[in-house]
Amino acid sequence: MSKKFSTEPLRGMEEYYPDDLRELNWIIENIRDVAEQYSFEEFESPQLEPIEIFAAKSSEELVNEQSFIVEKKEGEKLILIPELTPSLARMIAKKSQELKKPIRWFSIPTCFRYERPQRGRKRQFKQINFDILGEESLFADLEIFSIIVDIFKQFGANPSQFQICYNNRRFVDALCEIVLTVPKEKLSLIYKILDKSDKMEVDEFEKFVIDSFQDESIVQGIYKIKDAENLNDLLSKFETIPEEFFETEGYKELNEFIKLLDDANISEYCSFSPNIVRGLDYYTGIVYEVFDMGTENRRSIFGGGRYDDLLSLFSDEQITGTGFGMGTLMLSLFLKTYNLIPEEIRKKDYTDTIYIASINNKVSKYALKLAKLVRDEEFPCIIDYRFKNLGNQLSKANELGVLISLIIGPKEMEQNEVTIKNMKNEKQKSIKIDSLIEEIYNIIEEFAV
Repeated sequence: MSKKFSTEPLRGMEEYYPDDLRELNWIIENIRDVAEQYSFEEFESPQLEPIEIFAAKSSEELVNEQSFIVEKKEGEKLILIPELTPSLARMIAKKSQELKKPIRWFSIPTCFRYERPQRGRKRQFKQINFDILGEESLFADLEIFSIIVDIFKQFGANPSQFQICYNNRRFVDALCEIVLTVPKEKLSLIYKILDKSDKMEVDEFEKFVIDSFQDESIVQGIYKIKDAENLNDLLSKFETIPEEFFETEGYKELNEFIKLLDDANISEYCSFSPNIVRGLDYYTGIVYEVFDMGTENRRSIFGGGRYDDLLSLFSDEQITGTGFGMGTLMLSLFLKTYNLIPEEIRKKDYTDTIYIASINNKVSKYALKLAKLVRDEEFPCIIDYRFKNLGNQLSKANELGVLISLIIGPKEMEQNEVTIKNMKNEKQKSIKIDSLIEEIYNIIEEFAV
């Protein structure tokens, strides 16, 4: 007996049966609607890129531990993209002089990460990305926040269910350098500590902080940042703050952004969170993570932020950008938690599908002719190729939820007619083929819900 292979996909890889794919496409189409409202353009990049462009700006952990590396030719390492931003930067740099600024692009690539599969995480996943490039003002960050809010509102979510928890990298830099007196070369370690603060047990986190910094004032400062509930609470935890801190770009920028959120009437969806710094090295300004606020699935859904110098990998031109990447799997889990995906989305709607049932196979050519006529009018059409047992064919049409069936036999073929049956009221009549399309429209207009 020959070997039988497993029917399971590779661990962590995603497959979609038709009902699963309908749900995914429904989610994506709703997001495309929001993209259209904000006049974003869709683009697509390769799934394979040189590893160097990710190693240069993404975290070491992402590239060295969580990526799929392809080495087809010795000395040439390629990476299955774990996220989109470096690819976006490469494409913008290539045609920067031709593109009108600001650039508003979105994309829905398939990404890959070699990490342990778990609830909400796969090794292969769809990721929705929105980015604005070439706009330095905080209004670009505000627009991204507005897009996030509108995406969740599009699905019916409210601020008690999700929050955009935000911070500012320049603010954290100023706080650490001026207030905590952290050496500049150690700032990346601060980011790593804060990024992992909610991912570790208390004892493990405390050991990590103490092992990283032996200076007690810095250690206590990190705890203060981690535990602060808002901006005022954070600043009140420090006995003395040098006046120069309040003149820094980071402090001023954060305060201005808080006012903008209020002016845009979306502040109820947003919360300042000083321990949000994001793990990727290229973020420079406003950063954020969107959290499910419920007790069942309280965790980060996705994140993003401002990046000011990513294009320097490809050219001397400086173009700032801001944006996010959101996995569809995590979004789907969020929507299911709050019953925001209608059950009927997973079922194919056959209401406007025309079902052709034939008495025998002698009329197969006529069935094909009718199908072309119907499809040319852009109605979906199914031919039942069993060509026998008319009752079983019509039962199948009923099972699918079809509204209109066409019944044909040798008599109908000879007389260039068709028997049209309304499956809802079970009335049927014979008509000339020339009247078929008009009759279909009449039934659909009256009976389709």
